[in-house]
Amino acid sequence: MLKQLFALAICFGSVGWAASKPDFSGNYAQLNKGDSSSSVSIRVVETDAAVEVTRVYGAKSITNKFPLDGSQGDYVTEAGVHGTCRAKLKNDVLVLEYLVASRPYANEPALRFDTTEEWRLSSDTRTLTIKTEIKCPDMPANITAAAFPNNPRKEKFQRLDSR
Repeated sequence: MLKQLFALAICFGSVGWAASKPDFSGNYAQLNKGDSSSSVSIRVVETDAAVEVTRVYGAKSITNKFPLDGSQGDYVTEAGVHGTCRAKLKNDVLVLEYLVASRPYANEPALRFDTTEEWRLSSDTRTLTIKTEIKCPDMPANITAAAFPNNPRKEKFQRLDSR
């Protein structure tokens, strides 16, 4: 009898955890963006294996697939620079990480840009808040601060589809 109760408690505990795990899948539009020509929308498809994120910049869209198993996927910036990416879930926060190296001048070494995004859904799952932090280990801190004055930054997106 005790073994059955223990097994039942584990099953209910697993169900409770699965129910509280956020699902970021959906379509989102950026909030509080004064200039609609520079606004971004996001389409997200989350599976057990990966999070696929499509960012739409006006008529241009870029899709990246962030593996959730710790492996690295391919990443492409809106400017076409290639890098690597991965994702992980930390409780109710989705963490997307991507690393790109860009060569600003042909004869100069590449500069690395390590970006981390922390995604959080509001309790009603209608608002997505993304905190983005960019680190540039190959640049002096004062130049990085000048290049990215609002770093880290937070952006809010409204879910467009019903849940």
